[in-house]
Amino acid sequence: MVLHRARPPYLGVAFFFLAGLFVIWSSMNGWELRFLFIPLGSGALFGIGLLSVLISLAVLAAAFRPAPVVLDTSGLALRTAGIKRTLPWSAVEALVLEPFTEEVGGRAETTARLVLVPAAGVDLGVPTEYRDIVGGRPSVILVSVKSLRASTAEVAGALAHYAGGRFVDGLTTRA
Repeated sequence: MVLHRARPPYLGVAFFFLAGLFVIWSSMNGWELRFLFIPLGSGALFGIGLLSVLISLAVLAAAFRPAPVVLDTSGLALRTAGIKRTLPWSAVEALVLEPFTEEVGGRAETTARLVLVPAAGVDLGVPTEYRDIVGGRPSVILVSVKSLRASTAEVAGALAHYAGGRFVDGLTTRA
């Protein structure tokens, strides 16, 4: 199963891209803008339009990045958390789906994240300084489920199918 990143709001990206093009066109035709009695010349207007276009293009380019995690019967293909390699299942001690609470807009929001516990002696090329909340083992946080297209239930089902006994559902079980 391929765990794709969530899609950006394409309508919003298109709006900011077109608005940026309009602002660039306006600045090149001598338009000016007054912001709180501060006149912004055509150069500042051009910069605002260029920034809007560049940000919308960056969001669009990020949408076409490869999937961060690919699960199959032979193992994991990872392109996240500084890891860009394929791991066979023998190199994985556990994959933990654990709850995570973060502050979003001044309120606490609980989501799930996928944590990889490598087998003993396996070097991932990144430090394993995080301790998973289920077993307290050295591990690496791979991805937040909120940033994926699949739901938490779909991710848990795929992990149970492909990882088998290596999958630990920390959302329902705590050690």
